[in-house]
Amino acid sequence: MNRRLNDFFHPVKRISIAILLISIFFSCTRDDDRLQNKYLVDAQLIATVSASQILATSVFLPEINEVLAARQLTNVRVYKITYKTKNVDQSKIIASGALLVPQSSHTLPIISYQHGTLFDYNDAPSKYMTGLETRGLATIFSSAGYIVSVPDYIGYGVSENLEHPYEHAKSLATASFDMLMAVKEFIKDNDIRISDKLFLTGYSEGGGATMALHKYIEEKSDLKVTLSAPAAGAYNKTAFAREILKTGENLTFLPHFLWVIHSYNKFYKLNRNWSNLVNQPYATTLNAVSHPFNYRNAAVSKNPQELFTSALRNGILNETDTQFLNVLADNDVYDWKPKAPVRLYYGTEDDYVFPVNSETAYNAMKARGANVTLIAYDGLNHSTAFLPYIMDVFNLFETLK
Repeated sequence: MNRRLNDFFHPVKRISIAILLISIFFSCTRDDDRLQNKYLVDAQLIATVSASQILATSVFLPEINEVLAARQLTNVRVYKITYKTKNVDQSKIIASGALLVPQSSHTLPIISYQHGTLFDYNDAPSKYMTGLETRGLATIFSSAGYIVSVPDYIGYGVSENLEHPYEHAKSLATASFDMLMAVKEFIKDNDIRISDKLFLTGYSEGGGATMALHKYIEEKSDLKVTLSAPAAGAYNKTAFAREILKTGENLTFLPHFLWVIHSYNKFYKLNRNWSNLVNQPYATTLNAVSHPFNYRNAAVSKNPQELFTSALRNGILNETDTQFLNVLADNDVYDWKPKAPVRLYYGTEDDYVFPVNSETAYNAMKARGANVTLIAYDGLNHSTAFLPYIMDVFNLFETLK
């Protein structure tokens, strides 16, 4: 027999060849699976955080540290996820986010955590550099036994060359949803065991994003939400704008509202000049702002009666400016009936996102028969209500996971 054929048919060598072929087959299959992913583009391990490091960080938050001390924490792997999504104009883009995976053999629930307003590109979750919500809170959640998906949103991370559509409900929802789907593909590719539990939460802009994401999931997908816990979000843009424009005193957050107006003016192509929206000399000041992050530092009056033109105020309050009202309504996410339970959190003295947002959302959902609960932190504002919310949500998720 030919020597090469003899070598091939030798029993030991046949087994070795079979093992090689099988390994090549499964390797190719895994690569093919990744190539066939609809959302996931890439996943890069960017950090591994030990349980001891997490505990050392949490000492700066005594209330959380006390809760964590009673739990068995694990190390956390942090990945930068890049994925396919769409911009406001429906053009295809690549976005990014952070994925935190505990080093655990247990079956793991998933949290989609939507971050609040960012004014620094280095705070993007996928950079895992300076953002408190990701480096601190999302890491703590993950160490306690959760896979945590934290989308950057459009305009941060790998998409920071694009402008962030601030407080734009639909793009916040799709960017968060597509990130979640990319995470599920990563989980499948890496044989990670997950449960059927999916939790959603976020604060401020993240609260609005969470509500928009929950609505999108139930209307556009087969995913099942276990519980949604949006906090201090601007769910009722129409009522919120009316409350702002009726106010005759200084509002600390008013420059943030200017970013909202800028965002809607641009992405809905309203094409209104600042001189149509605010009085002089403030229109000139705002026309000189070079980047939306800088609206918060603009030298303008914080009294809505002094800042905004009577035409804008009357158009909204008298309901004659239908164009602007339609844009506000397009971003309202408060009046619908979710299938999954919703817990709404807010401070009764919130000086950035008025309580009207949470209160009208609760009333509207309750009237539709939803399973919704309102948790009000009496006397707390936008800043001081954040820690109690985090504590309550953490403990709530723990009871349900």
